[in-house]
Amino acid sequence: MKGRHIAPLLMISSALAAGGASAHDHSAHKKAPAAARCLGLPVEKVAIQTYVFASTVANIPIPAEWDTMPVGEKFERLKPSFAKLAGAKPDPARLESVLEQISAIGYRNIEGMDLIGGSDPAAYAKLLKDNGLQAVASHASFDKAKWPATLAAAKARGQRFIGSGGFGQPGLDTLDHVLETARNLNALGEAASAEGLTLYVHNHTGEFDSRFPYDHGDGKPVMTSAWEIVAANTDPRFVQFEVDIFWARLAFKPDRLDDLLAFLEKYRSRIALLHMKDLAPNGAVTDLGAGTTDWRRVIEAAGPQIAYYVYEFDFPADPVKSATIGFNYLTCGEKKPAGT
Repeated sequence: MKGRHIAPLLMISSALAAGGASAHDHSAHKKAPAAARCLGLPVEKVAIQTYVFASTVANIPIPAEWDTMPVGEKFERLKPSFAKLAGAKPDPARLESVLEQISAIGYRNIEGMDLIGGSDPAAYAKLLKDNGLQAVASHASFDKAKWPATLAAAKARGQRFIGSGGFGQPGLDTLDHVLETARNLNALGEAASAEGLTLYVHNHTGEFDSRFPYDHGDGKPVMTSAWEIVAANTDPRFVQFEVDIFWARLAFKPDRLDDLLAFLEKYRSRIALLHMKDLAPNGAVTDLGAGTTDWRRVIEAAGPQIAYYVYEFDFPADPVKSATIGFNYLTCGEKKPAGT
């Protein structure tokens, strides 16, 4: 599958079903202060991950009650439908309708997943332009053999960033694999840089949960997350990070927000994008501003260098409603004419 892959979704589902995001993990965590009704971010720095509309394009109905399920349980329910995301070509009418809806809400920037399948990059770019939208980033495959074509497609869409929903191969299951993954990312990132693009990687929980004894240069190995080891072994010119706040909060534990904030501040020079996805007390994804995340503190800790604040919600029952709530929360409802 080009873009977002089915395998990571299934792995996430299995891990969470084993207890990684169950209700009892979060029941003691309270909702964030209600004072921050909206964030007032500039529209030009706000984007939406088209994954929000994957169910619409793939014609996968999502029952409303699923929106309140812990994410692991929701993904288990969705598992039979994930095959519809694997390599399917988007119906042109559905694709055009989704982009029209995204534009009408007020978004001007897109982080793509190629909306299910292999849309022709030039045709997709024209469709975006016709709707006053700009492709700024996308989740794609880190397949080395296909990398030149992936970069060419990203350039054709006018993107600034090219990334993936994970960290690529060989993975993060051993320290040797983590180090090899970092080397691979450096090589892919250098090739991207030569084409005027910036490579980035996106986390779930495993990048933080996987920890290994690692020598930071003082001869005293300490347990260090795979995320941090990759950061230490990649060139900032070639590899940047997109931190998904929902998954990071699960990894850092919802009642330890200060630990996540300290992490964001420490690594802010490596973080180019944020996935703005809120966490409900029971471990569900919820609408921005309705969950437990203190977004003002997150934004402050992440720093002013963030290129895009990317709204995301995994398979909402009503994508238009959720995307509208997200846009209004991020921008306080500020809209700019399409094409500006």
